[in-house]
Amino acid sequence: MRRYARLVGAWVVALPLLLGPMLGSHQVIAQSASAKGWLTISSTTPAAGCWLDGSVEVRRDGVAVPDVEVGVSLVHGGEVVGGDRGVTGADGFTWLGFDMGGVPVGGEAWVDVLMGGVYAGGLPLSVTEGGSCSDNAGLAELWGEVPVATESSYAVEEGGWTAGSGASTALWVPAIPQQRGLSCEYAALSMAMAAFGVDVSEYAFDSIVGWSANPHWGFRGNISGWWGGSDDYGVYAEPLAAAVESFGFWGDAFYANGDAGALTSRLDRGEPTLVWIALLGDQSFVEYAGDGTPYMLSAGQHVVVAYDYDENGVYVADPASATHRFYEWGWFMNMWGVFDGMALAVGPY
Repeated sequence: MRRYARLVGAWVVALPLLLGPMLGSHQVIAQSASAKGWLTISSTTPAAGCWLDGSVEVRRDGVAVPDVEVGVSLVHGGEVVGGDRGVTGADGFTWLGFDMGGVPVGGEAWVDVLMGGVYAGGLPLSVTEGGSCSDNAGLAELWGEVPVATESSYAVEEGGWTAGSGASTALWVPAIPQQRGLSCEYAALSMAMAAFGVDVSEYAFDSIVGWSANPHWGFRGNISGWWGGSDDYGVYAEPLAAAVESFGFWGDAFYANGDAGALTSRLDRGEPTLVWIALLGDQSFVEYAGDGTPYMLSAGQHVVVAYDYDENGVYVADPASATHRFYEWGWFMNMWGVFDGMALAVGPY
């Protein structure tokens, strides 16, 4: 089994996507620049089971940096036992929190922070019998590369929603918020089907997909659990491909294995495509089903719906934030590649 206590990834590019009344405005493309950050945690000596509140602030030359993807993971005994994710706002802040239930009394843990997909720093925690969830706050400085926006003509506005200039068939995929902590896959399916005018609740997939320790066979863990671990986790493409048949849709599960054309060719055909990405970098390790079948897990997995692209990157609808986002090709291919380019294109019969 392989897990990492320090997370190393690739640069993430996260852009604010302009909608509605912003029609006709120029989109932005991000370039990397060094920035400073600060992690604040409500306690560094909490009791077992505490919920810790925290925040990450990102600034460059004293100026707040918005739209930076931030991931926080709680590591104990070499395993990720909790975490959270967020995106900085206009003030440069994102607010985060996680449960200390995975660390016993007397246990030591480390809070890892990724800014823009790359390890930026962290701080240690010690779980104590008489600790408090809000005493003895901790502060750590962070350093990393973050996106700095510059104007670009590559992305254009079409009909009030943000698109790229790559796909030959334009799609409109609504950004629908997921209703539970780990229901991004089901919410992503709802978004993809809504692109064709079909309204299906994410809850409709629960009984159809079912549950299994192997996410290739069913949903792994508690769908209302906390994001960032591998016990309460999610589901992979194959069970979802079968599930959409119940609603008059076909599902094309595929693995791109580093071939961006496997995705862009489907977007060119107007097929919204779910993609599995590793927001905490490569945390992959192998487990085995009862019959000996191996399967890979990676803490921090997330699913978004790709709907367009251009030479700079991929445009997606994100159920976690209920927004449309942009991922630069380099970051996207690395984080998608952790799952061998796992994806699911869908469409009506």
